Amino acid sequence: MRKEILVTNYNPIKLKELREIASVSYEMLEGDETIDIEELTNLEDAEKPMPVDIFYLAYLYITYKNAAEQNGIEKFPSLTSDLMNPHPKGLEYQEYIVNHENYKGMPVKRKKNGQVKWVATIKTTEGQQRIEFWEKKRLEIGIEAQSVLDAGVRQKVAFANHPSKKHTCLFSGSELYIDYRYLSPSRVDQVNKAYDSDLRYYELDVFETCDILYGNDECKMFAKIMGVDKAFNSIDDLKTILKEEYVEKEYSPYVSPGVMSNSPDRFDGYHSYNADVREITDTGRYKDNLKKYTQDRRVYEMWSGGDWKMADRLYATFVKNKVSPDHIGPMSLGFAHRPKFQPMTVNQNSSKGNRMSYNDVQILLDDERNNDTVITWHSKYIWDKFKNKVSNDLDAIKLSSIMRANLHHVLIVFSMITEKGYTDFLMRFLNPEYSYYDYEFIGFNPEDGTYERVISKPLNGKNQKNNADRYIRIAFEKLDEYMDKDNRKNKKWYSKAVDDKVKHVVSDLENGNFENAENHLNETLEILANEAENQW
Repeated sequence: MRKEILVTNYNPIKLKELREIASVSYEMLEGDETIDIEELTNLEDAEKPMPVDIFYLAYLYITYKNAAEQNGIEKFPSLTSDLMNPHPKGLEYQEYIVNHENYKGMPVKRKKNGQVKWVATIKTTEGQQRIEFWEKKRLEIGIEAQSVLDAGVRQKVAFANHPSKKHTCLFSGSELYIDYRYLSPSRVDQVNKAYDSDLRYYELDVFETCDILYGNDECKMFAKIMGVDKAFNSIDDLKTILKEEYVEKEYSPYVSPGVMSNSPDRFDGYHSYNADVREITDTGRYKDNLKKYTQDRRVYEMWSGGDWKMADRLYATFVKNKVSPDHIGPMSLGFAHRPKFQPMTVNQNSSKGNRMSYNDVQILLDDERNNDTVITWHSKYIWDKFKNKVSNDLDAIKLSSIMRANLHHVLIVFSMITEKGYTDFLMRFLNPEYSYYDYEFIGFNPEDGTYERVISKPLNGKNQKNNADRYIRIAFEKLDEYMDKDNRKNKKWYSKAVDDKVKHVVSDLENGNFENAENHLNETLEILANEAENQW
């Protein structure tokens, strides 16, 4: 699972230009569940760059690049050279390196703008001068080899010569260690499954991971996942084993460096970007990887009904079996995060986005007739009002648009309640209790997404409590995004009746009457649904 990396070193004007170069309109993006049009317009029109997840920025970029290719545009601007500017911390790091005594003697050239010319390929004159520098460093450090060009030697020399053993990414500004101290992504996934945790790639090193997990089972499962075959009696013993047998020996199947070696092409002997953003900066990799990327819209998920834990486990089962799970009724429209998906290819799911088809609506209606709760309580009014009016795919798309706008209204109302400090009231609509269960799906059929039976396992450990608390924390953190000035200003409803009802909700809460507040909240949502009638 990726960690969120917020950046502001993009060019808002260029972001808009790339979309226009690719001939992509806002309407064309409506079907993409990952892209929020209102958010996109804010990113494009901002006088100063807004904080944005670098992976989301890359997702936008690759969406436009793919569209450009389909339109016959072969030459398209670069993500890291045209859309993004070097991160100030990355530039600061470069200056630190070129001025450090460890690199004295390395030829330093600068661009017209004064920035260090960081890259020089081995075939160039400057590249050959760098090889001479690294060979002298090899001899000075005392690393035995015939030449610095021998396999693996340049990496060892670059590591030994590095003054801080920390590298700052030129694109994200994040700082990571250059040694092999981070769990490889596959091991992170295994740890999350074993401990029912939510660790993110390159967020913690192996030692910090030990600190977090040791209180659960003294890291017994962690040691097994890491292939530790030596006995240890304390957390310090385990850390010593990991340091000596993995970090220092570069045991790459289990651990990864914070940045990959790239000597002599890069001045310090390492790539300009860190490993945590490799997917978007390695031009040989990012296209295939990022077309599969879906932005984690936590606010939809956390405020969605349904057994989210069971749904998450079934979702993972789909992915494990190499099929893309489609929600049928997207959470971004207000549907429940329930344990039922229909299998699709990644391209099919990507094309569908947050739109429903006529067939989707029929499946949802059938499930309802079978007493399955398909819609979250807060969006039931809008669903019930229009669901039986859908008679073709165009109607389904129209309903999708109406429901997406309605959910935005719902979240704005929730954020207004949160802003007043009444989180205890909204807590009744969250479901942290699902954290205390785990599920295994037996006889899963990847062709139709069905399974023979599900095994439910109750859990009651520290991790479950932490996950329940985290679930609540994220739910309210994401509501904060709806409290900002732009969202409040553009909340879209122009209804005195809605405004009055929201005031009633707040007044009830001020008087400590949660029951009346809930009644008025439901009336608010019903009015919103009724006033959407003119959109049909």
